[in-house]
Amino acid sequence: MITKGLKRSQDKRNFGLGAKPGYATKIALADMFGSHDHYNTRHTHTQRFKHFLVWLSELDEPIKDLRLITQAHLEAYAHYLAERVELGTTSVAYAQNLISTANTVMLATRRDRKIYLPPSEFVGARCYIRTDLPNITEDNIRLAVRLAELDNNPKGAAMILLARAFGMRLREAALANLNRLQSESSQFERVWILDGTKGGRRSKDRFVVVGNMQQQALDYALATIACQQDCLVDAYRSYRIFINQVINPMRLSLKTVGIRCFKDLRAQRMIDIYEEHCGQSAPLKQTGSFNRDADLEGRREVSREAGHGRIGVAASYIGKRARKDREAPCRESE
Repeated sequence: MITKGLKRSQDKRNFGLGAKPGYATKIALADMFGSHDHYNTRHTHTQRFKHFLVWLSELDEPIKDLRLITQAHLEAYAHYLAERVELGTTSVAYAQNLISTANTVMLATRRDRKIYLPPSEFVGARCYIRTDLPNITEDNIRLAVRLAELDNNPKGAAMILLARAFGMRLREAALANLNRLQSESSQFERVWILDGTKGGRRSKDRFVVVGNMQQQALDYALATIACQQDCLVDAYRSYRIFINQVINPMRLSLKTVGIRCFKDLRAQRMIDIYEEHCGQSAPLKQTGSFNRDADLEGRREVSREAGHGRIGVAASYIGKRARKDREAPCRESE
């Protein structure tokens, strides 16, 4: 239950939180999460809720006041998202995120759960198991970096290299203290991923052993920042500007060379870690022998380096675990 500060008024537009629903949403989320905390969470919910606001504004009787949103509106919105999922224009995961955000904003603005919808009820359950190999090769990584450089985006190129070498998430690569990583690399031949972590989770167990690929990525990233800076974002006034000027063009460079998304860089790193640690191909490849005991050890290592702490999450990077051990296929003698 929310206990923080601002009063709501049923007599005033958008519960008295602002004249425009988008602004009122920001105020309500800041009141719920804290105006100086959870910036990325608040920003993400604000951006996702705009999708709902646009949908509401295009109804036969447009809704431009948060007080007028009803359970029926949310259910109709969910049906709309379900149709987009069936058409293949929206993923199940994103549709669920949009509904979850609508739930969160309604809670923040109304201070109750009277308007709520279980995200999977209309759009289906999401699948966390990766079923396709990331299209990551040395050649397309090199080409993506080159395209980013030609686009005058060396920091975007550094983001690509850091994600591929260290398995960093987007914010982790953007906010990584590069000088600290360089110092740890020199002293311990391993580095700890501590900056920009999901949910603020920091773990002493999440380290990456530094090899040639990691050192080259780190050297490249350090070369793109000034001496007085620590991370790639430091040269920009805000993370939002960094997204617009560095991350968005970098994503275009990836797509141009056939790399679907930034997360695929991280997935390829986890596949490498799994195969290196347990000595067998990742389940995604479905070839060769398969030892479940070795598989378990590989998944533990993936979970540790990815920063999840839960073995089950490894499936979102390396694929589904085989049900039983299997021998490598024998070739008949010619």
